[in-house]
Amino acid sequence: MWKILLALGIAACVFTFIWLLRDVLLTPVPLGKNIRLSVVLRVDGAAPNLDRTVDALLWLIADGVLPADIVIKDLGMDSETRTIANLLARNNERVTVWTKLKNP
Repeated sequence: MWKILLALGIAACVFTFIWLLRDVLLTPVPLGKNIRLSVVLRVDGAAPNLDRTVDALLWLIADGVLPADIVIKDLGMDSETRTIANLLARNNERVTVWTKLKNP
């Protein structure tokens, strides 16, 4: 019986240690006065994981760890990736898509 209690105690200690370590690793990025942070994703060609990347960054933003805006810079995205980027920008005000202007 005492082995079970000891194992539960050790498991609780390990869980607490991991939880505290998580808090240390997710310390918010400190910004000074008049400083804004932007994360720029430079995307060219096909980027099938763009939505997962943006979702992960938005999770950090919502959690208060990363006080930033997300800029998706179009360096020649394919049409499917461009559609995904535009949908991400439409659904969240923290996401912006920058596209190249083509001269005639």
